[in-house]
Amino acid sequence: MDMCCPRGGVPSEPAGHEDGRGYFSCAHCKRVWSAPIASFARPADAAPDTFVTRVMLVDDSPEMLRLLALWLEDQNCDVVTALSGREALEVAATYYPDIVFLDLILPPPDGFDVCERLKKRLAPEVILMTGVSNPQAQPRAAQLDVVALLQKPFTQEAAVAAYLKALDRCRRDPLARLRAHFGALPRQPVPPG
Repeated sequence: MDMCCPRGGVPSEPAGHEDGRGYFSCAHCKRVWSAPIASFARPADAAPDTFVTRVMLVDDSPEMLRLLALWLEDQNCDVVTALSGREALEVAATYYPDIVFLDLILPPPDGFDVCERLKKRLAPEVILMTGVSNPQAQPRAAQLDVVALLQKPFTQEAAVAAYLKALDRCRRDPLARLRAHFGALPRQPVPPG
């Protein structure tokens, strides 16, 4: 499996593992980055030609990330996580998620900015999350064509329903067959420009 640097898109070398994360180093930019080891494995019960959904969870609360990951385990998807807007953009550049659960209040950039950037380059289905009442959030979410805006605290049923709605949109995507073909392998980044 070729792992590429999220910044430059050049192949990276394995640099070890610890606490369930694999570390990689880029000879070009001298950067070391990590990813959950579980994200490299296809679910054991997934057929080789099955569409395995890549979900990225972005929240500055590790507890929220763990809870969402537990809820989505039963949906047979690959889950990667990020704790900040910057980390989300880097992780997305490597894994090209199909679906993103994205908190609005993040260490910079904020959730709306991350959503705009992701939609311009990768076009994943986005589910926004917020714990703050903001009357401008719903119109902005609609403008960005997100799947849902979940108000925290939300239930497992609400999260799974939003995921299933996003999954339905993914399956209607004309590129779904290509995603099914390539399975859980990290995707090569698109060169900037």
